Amino acid sequence: MLRVRSDVVDRLVNEAGEISVVRSRMEAEMRIFKEGLLELTASVIRLRQQLREVEIQAESQMQARVSLAKDNAEQFDPLEFDRFTRLQELTRFMNESVHDVQTIQQSMLKNLDETTAAMLAQGRLTRELQQGLMNVRMVSFNSITDRLYRIVRQTGKELNKRANLELLGTGVELDRSVLEKMIAPFEHLLRNSIVHGLEDEQRRAQSGKLPIGEIRLSVRQESNEVLFEFSDDG
Repeated sequence: MLRVRSDVVDRLVNEAGEISVVRSRMEAEMRIFKEGLLELTASVIRLRQQLREVEIQAESQMQARVSLAKDNAEQFDPLEFDRFTRLQELTRFMNESVHDVQTIQQSMLKNLDETTAAMLAQGRLTRELQQGLMNVRMVSFNSITDRLYRIVRQTGKELNKRANLELLGTGVELDRSVLEKMIAPFEHLLRNSIVHGLEDEQRRAQSGKLPIGEIRLSVRQESNEVLFEFSDDG
């Protein structure tokens, strides 16, 4: 067994919660980053189409100039042909650059998908860690049953009343700090039940009841809630 101060466990639980918050922010930033990469993909596609249109337009104009020169029996200007050749080189270089950008973008998308998968695994581990730390603080309701029985015995003895306390579902676990804060309200309910709820033996006999009063406290868990039902036969 290892004794750990409750404030240390509380701090660890809070830090695990902070990790979850930071991870959520990282996921939001990654979604924005992925949207930007997808927009970049669309831009690259548009740029490639525009470059292709430039090449087609330049080729058409060059052919038109050559045809016009032949029709007019003119000599084609070599300088204009050099400019056209340079334009072809530039468009080819730009196509290569666009291809490089697309390759890098696809690599980044792949790395982003792998990072997203790692983030999902990290989120699962964080939730398990947080749940595990919270379970460290959990104690069974059984831990306070002796105190509740003692309250019933002492109060009954003071008021000369006999009462039997029936506890159901005491195996349910609760956070230690929460359970400690609930002890005083439970004790108050038990005292009120004996003082104001249960009749003395003579009046119970006149009502046809057993001389010993019955007090019942049931505990059960439904989903993420713990329900308490308190009753007596007074």
